[in-house]
Amino acid sequence: MTKSFNELGQHLKQYLIDCHSNYKGLKNVAVERYNNLKVSMEPEIYQTFHVIIRIGISEAVFIMPEGAVFTGSMGMDEKFVIRWLQNTFIQEDLSSHWKNASLYSA
Repeated sequence: MTKSFNELGQHLKQYLIDCHSNYKGLKNVAVERYNNLKVSMEPEIYQTFHVIIRIGISEAVFIMPEGAVFTGSMGMDEKFVIRWLQNTFIQEDLSSHWKNASLYSA
């Protein structure tokens, strides 16, 4: 079953916390940093398959399925977000959301 955007956001949050806590230089990750993490799509603005990730004041649009940054920046989290977006299961969930969003925006 396809995960909701909220569930995807929670999954990405946990993934980022795990990545940072496994990194030698960041033993104590500021978990609060990811409390406002949002995953969304805006087919009215971007007509190609994409996902928008917001973490605090950072926002980036990623073109899918490559996971390449189209606009914006994620700072130190960007490489981890791209790696997360390249996960097959995440891509399947996002693809399902894109198909639904495309139908409703047409």
